[in-house]
Amino acid sequence: MNSISHATSSRSAENRNHRLKVLVIARNYPNPVMPFLGAWNAQWTRFMARHCDCRVVAPVPYCPPIPLPSSIRRFRRVPAREVNNGIEVSHPRFVSGPGYFLHRFDSTLWLLSLRSHFDQLRREFPFDLIHVHFSYPDGVVAAEIARRYGVPFIITEHARWRPWMDRYPSVRRKAIRASHSAAFHTGVSRFVVDLIREYTGESERLRVSHLGVDGSVFDLPRPVEKRDLQRVLYVGRLHLVKGVDVLLRAMALLVKRRPTLRLTLVGGNFLYGRTSREADYMRQLACALGLEKHVEFVEPKPAPEVAKLMRQSAVLVLPSRSETFGTVLVEALACGTPVVATDCGGPADIVRQDVGRLVPKESPEALSDAIGEVVDNLEKYSPERLRDYALKNFSWESLAEKTLNLYQQATGLSPLIEISELAHACK
Repeated sequence: MNSISHATSSRSAENRNHRLKVLVIARNYPNPVMPFLGAWNAQWTRFMARHCDCRVVAPVPYCPPIPLPSSIRRFRRVPAREVNNGIEVSHPRFVSGPGYFLHRFDSTLWLLSLRSHFDQLRREFPFDLIHVHFSYPDGVVAAEIARRYGVPFIITEHARWRPWMDRYPSVRRKAIRASHSAAFHTGVSRFVVDLIREYTGESERLRVSHLGVDGSVFDLPRPVEKRDLQRVLYVGRLHLVKGVDVLLRAMALLVKRRPTLRLTLVGGNFLYGRTSREADYMRQLACALGLEKHVEFVEPKPAPEVAKLMRQSAVLVLPSRSETFGTVLVEALACGTPVVATDCGGPADIVRQDVGRLVPKESPEALSDAIGEVVDNLEKYSPERLRDYALKNFSWESLAEKTLNLYQQATGLSPLIEISELAHACK
């Protein structure tokens, strides 16, 4: 055995014997008051907890005891600590301003508010690594906490950097510094990573980490379930950025040719009052387009009920104007349901010609044609093949293994060497 092979073998043995302690920092994380907030982060952490010991810090804004709107007042009801899927989650309070009023100071306010909490947590849970979701303020705070305790950290970005970073120069500078000091900076799609690269420059530390799907929840139809070949399904926020208005206009075109088609819109807006006004606009638009008998608005549902609707629909549509990934597409495919999405970023990593259609955004005509084409040719989309594609490329199990490899590289438990480099060194 040569020296490289021996070193690799020894490192593998060390990996098996060391269970990493990982601190997850995620502002977007479910809690009893907002159970759907950042559900993907909870899923990711749940699967990582099979390989690591994980603790989560999910800060929420401090809400003073004065009369305030219910959208802000509800933060008072978030518990200080809870156990979510067997993982201990703390919800310390941080000081923040209304909206984006103090946005450029958010990372400083976080540190001032949360430093003592992190100090106590460090004593209770001597973490080896920090995994933080979103670059600002979360990533900037993680950089400082990691420096304070001498541990590496990894940033996973879920949002697009443009035009946001262009609007806040001081935030941009902080985010770039945090990126340069991170062991790895990952994005949930090639689209996200490419945008980060425009600001930070090329680096082998920039990686794509897709979000995943839980195949035990999102699975093929049961024998007693029948697919409704006339149902078009949308799952997500009722928000303009999601292109729901474009989908409604596409349905108005579709029902002229296919009067039996129906659209089910599953979702709502649980973050801010502004977006609930957009949801009201969607309902008004459906009426204005004469779609009252063709459109059903359904409140947000837990994952098992969403999966059931996916299994019982002909096609799932994601008509977004901008999307950093598109988890619902992968979930629908795992249920054996073909998809139609707009070419707006993340969906390009998911949608191929053999699993659905990818169309230009902002075009009701293109969207309606694609939906009609898929509905008319459902026999071409084998549910088993769609599910196999989804699980092979986007299962949480495979994502967890890739994330663990990054953790091991960041902490020195696995050498930072590409397979191609190893093969060349062994020649």
